[in-house]
Amino acid sequence: MKVKMFSILAEEIGPTLEVDLNDSFYSRDVKESIIKKYPDLKNIIDQSLVAIDEEYADESLFSLNSVDEIALIPPVSGG
Repeated sequence: MKVKMFSILAEEIGPTLEVDLNDSFYSRDVKESIIKKYPDLKNIIDQSLVAIDEEYADESLFSLNSVDEIALIPPVSGG
C-alpha cells in the first residue's frame, strides 16, 4: 500500500512510500513499517498523525481492502 508523505517526511523520503501491511492493521502498524525503513526519522514518525481516507485515524482496526488512501502527517509549526 502506498503512503503519502507530507512536509519534512516528503522531503526526506519522497512524496510516497510503499509499505507492507497485513489485511487488517492499526494506524501504529503504518508508523512501525516506515520506522523499519527509516529508523533515523523515528522521532518525527512517532509524533506524526496517520490519516486514512482523509480522516485522522484512531486506534481502530482497519481493513486493507476498504482503504483507498493512507497518509502520514508530521507535526508542523507556524506563526
